[in-house]
Amino acid sequence: MKRSYRIAPEGGGTQPSDAEIARYMDATRLKYNYARAKELLHRKPIYKDRRAFLVILIIVLLAWLLSETEHGLRSPERPKQERVQE
Repeated sequence: MKRSYRIAPEGGGTQPSDAEIARYMDATRLKYNYARAKELLHRKPIYKDRRAFLVILIIVLLAWLLSETEHGLRSPERPKQERVQE
């Protein structure tokens, strides 16, 4: 079902076909999809999942490193002192 829908004040629009309605009326498929999504979503807490924790930690460290280097590039240089010749 690759259609783009939009809500317009004109109303109306194309109605879904009977095949599309029947496809979404399948309750067993809906239950299976819900159970699968629920299982994948709450499989393991993020603080117990080492791989996910490390990935998030690396992303945070890279973001911090990039922000620090960007901050270092923006900081003005110290003015050079002129030497007085006698």
